Amino acid sequence: MESGFIASILFSISVTLPNILMLLLGIYLKKTGMINDHFSNQGSKLVFNITLPALLFLSIIKNPADYGSQLTVVSIGILGSLVLFLLAELFAVRYVKDKKERGTFVQGVFRANTGIIGLSLCANAYGSAGLAIASVYTAIITLLFNVLAVITLSRSLAEGGKTNFFYMFKQIVKNPLILSIIAALLFSRLGFNLPDTLLSTADYLADMTLPLALLCAGASLNLRNMDSSSKVAIWSSVGRVLIAPTVMVLIARAFGLQGIDLGVIFLMSATPAAAASYAMVRSMGGYAKTAANIIGLTTFAAMFGSSIGIVILKQLNWM
Repeated sequence: MESGFIASILFSISVTLPNILMLLLGIYLKKTGMINDHFSNQGSKLVFNITLPALLFLSIIKNPADYGSQLTVVSIGILGSLVLFLLAELFAVRYVKDKKERGTFVQGVFRANTGIIGLSLCANAYGSAGLAIASVYTAIITLLFNVLAVITLSRSLAEGGKTNFFYMFKQIVKNPLILSIIAALLFSRLGFNLPDTLLSTADYLADMTLPLALLCAGASLNLRNMDSSSKVAIWSSVGRVLIAPTVMVLIARAFGLQGIDLGVIFLMSATPAAAASYAMVRSMGGYAKTAANIIGLTTFAAMFGSSIGIVILKQLNWM
């Protein structure tokens, strides 16, 4: 068991350490004055509106999949995400006093980094078989994540404290991440192909996404001078790293999943908060520092949490 635990720790570090280093680089560049809040603001807008939509679009059209064959895994992912969303909303209403922080808290709990860290974990754990399942899962769950994120952030950031359902609907239909996923699904379904020149250009944009998002998040990260937002960030991080994977695995087991299917569910849910969550909070006028703190805390904690979870599930012969 000891060798298995060490192997899983090393495996998790190999996937998450680059993210941690990029966050640290963002902190260093902000401290030395090479980047500032204006850079973070503009960079986050670029990620949210251009580079991340390009990444999501390409990940779907480049990995055509049989969605019907993965119906059970995807259905459990949807159910589990909705359960986490509702539990986080109930917790936020009762314990998060600042209404504008509630959406950031809720998003931090349910919105996992499936599109980058999750896919990497599944590919490393199960090879092409794991990647095939994970790609289908990511396409559907990312769409759900973005809809739920717009709903919770729109409600918590609503003017005058009242939910504007028309505003919420407008935010959903014009969300570039949602639009890119829908466009990619239609594009793939209709059998279209991008010209090589456009494909290369989209690749350039997609490759910018994670480094730029993490640099901007790192520049906004402030773990030393924790104020009232620190409690929200810590609560949300506990929900993301501990509660979310536990809930997802228990639901998967309740439906009889084990082996590679349960492994994909766990690895997808044991990831840090999505880097896109920071960009969305900032673009919608929320407290970006809290979102950055959640990403920072969960990025560090998930490196160990996922490793420990792998060891436990392997000892139980569940994955």
